[in-house]
Amino acid sequence: MKNKTAMPGRPRRASIKDVAERAGVSTATVSHVFSGKKHVNEALETRVRAAAKELGYSVDRVASRLRSGKAKVIAVMVPDLEDLFLSRFVSRIEAQAEDSGFEVILSCSRNDPELERTRLQAMLAWRPTGLIFVPCRDQLPMDILRNHPDLPIIGADRVNPSLTPFDTVTVDNYGSGWTVTDNLITKGATSILMVTSVTGIATIRERIRGAQERVSRETGVTLQVLEIGSDPTTGAARLGEWLGEKGLPDAVVCLTNVMTLAALASFAHIGIEAPEDLMLIGYHDSLWMTARRVPITTVSLPIDDVARAVWQQLESRVSGDDSPCRNTVLSTSLIERDTTRARAIGR
Repeated sequence: MKNKTAMPGRPRRASIKDVAERAGVSTATVSHVFSGKKHVNEALETRVRAAAKELGYSVDRVASRLRSGKAKVIAVMVPDLEDLFLSRFVSRIEAQAEDSGFEVILSCSRNDPELERTRLQAMLAWRPTGLIFVPCRDQLPMDILRNHPDLPIIGADRVNPSLTPFDTVTVDNYGSGWTVTDNLITKGATSILMVTSVTGIATIRERIRGAQERVSRETGVTLQVLEIGSDPTTGAARLGEWLGEKGLPDAVVCLTNVMTLAALASFAHIGIEAPEDLMLIGYHDSLWMTARRVPITTVSLPIDDVARAVWQQLESRVSGDDSPCRNTVLSTSLIERDTTRARAIGR
């Protein structure tokens, strides 16, 4: 059998055996030092830790826990790591997991249902303690998850609670759609355009439904929905084409932060400004939305609260809670800034 060698130009990672040789002790002693399972006298421990530092050795906690059969690993699946809401969500989950002594394995499906399926199967092969799942579309691949009936699962954000047979944490998307539309109507808007990547996601459909219900109670107000895809560059071009053909509405509502970027790029190309030419509202409040000459009115989603609720529910299930499934719904808030500054709009 051929000996395994490190790739050229890439140093081999130090092993527990390397540390033992450098410190002049057995591998068992090194293991005891880092696991804390057995007492090691101070002099030996000092030698071992010094050797480990010199060699750049670090403990692979996931591997060691898997070998011991006591892995505390949480699997997290999200559809898009470039989305500011989801990247913040993952960061908060990782912090809470670390505080609770868990490791996190993370995978991104890139909004591809087939990739979601294959990566989910790969993650479940780790036999995680629990799964936190933000799906590409409304429903999770239940044919896969049914093979893991005892796995605690929490669905977050994009899930449709009525189709999900386990705990979920969502925000009041319907209410947010109603609120932004009511705000624009109050300011005199009679034509509103909602811009989204796709409408095949429960959160987006609920925002649109809330807006439609508010418009239905008003005479002389129209609401249109435009899908421009998930890529902000091509999306900006599609929005520009639509505005060129249909004319400017009184207001544009962008249903994600990426859609807001696409709209701004489109406006810059066309040469229009908010609120001078139309009003603009975005979703997923972010620092960049205020770091502009004209700060953007936006719907703020309670990202940290969502992550906290997800983790609390997962810990409860991992600890043996077998109560009926529950859906936690958190409130959103509208932050009014200059892009919806009151202006005269002819009716």
